[in-house]
Amino acid sequence: MQMKDKVQAFLDRKNEHEIDYRSPAKHFYSLQEHYAPLQEGIAGPANFFDSTIVLYQEVEQPKRKPDFTSGSGSRYWFTKKGVVRGSDHWGNHVANCDWALKLKNGKTTYGSSPWATRTFATEKFGYADWKDFLLKCEVLTIKRQTILTSFANKIGRDIISIDGKQYQKEVIIKWHEVK
Repeated sequence: MQMKDKVQAFLDRKNEHEIDYRSPAKHFYSLQEHYAPLQEGIAGPANFFDSTIVLYQEVEQPKRKPDFTSGSGSRYWFTKKGVVRGSDHWGNHVANCDWALKLKNGKTTYGSSPWATRTFATEKFGYADWKDFLLKCEVLTIKRQTILTSFANKIGRDIISIDGKQYQKEVIIKWHEVK
């Protein structure tokens, strides 16, 4: 499918599909339904943490040092197939992500509301495969070219690759080529 067609499909879908804000679970599944048909590529350590949706499965803490610790204290262990996240906050709006956690007792936390995470008294650990992440796609115009973001072209936080060139968003929401 040509980029022009992908962008139009996204815009059509955006107009047809409303995100459900009645409950945290409905919001989460509504987001999945909205973005799943638009996916291209697979997440990885460089892009899974920016505007994504996924359901983690509760697991035990890995027995090695984390590969990354975020500013909020969440810890991450990367594997070839996916990622383990250790954190006390889970659900909708983990930064700009919606990361639900299915607990071992069978319950799933989607957050305390459609707009807020749920904070646990102790750290919980969850695993998700790279292939299960969904990107909250965006339509961007870079160098007069309109594109739809995907894991295939979003290679890092605010870094997009187009035709082999990398572009990074500036604070004033302009895109410039990375030299």
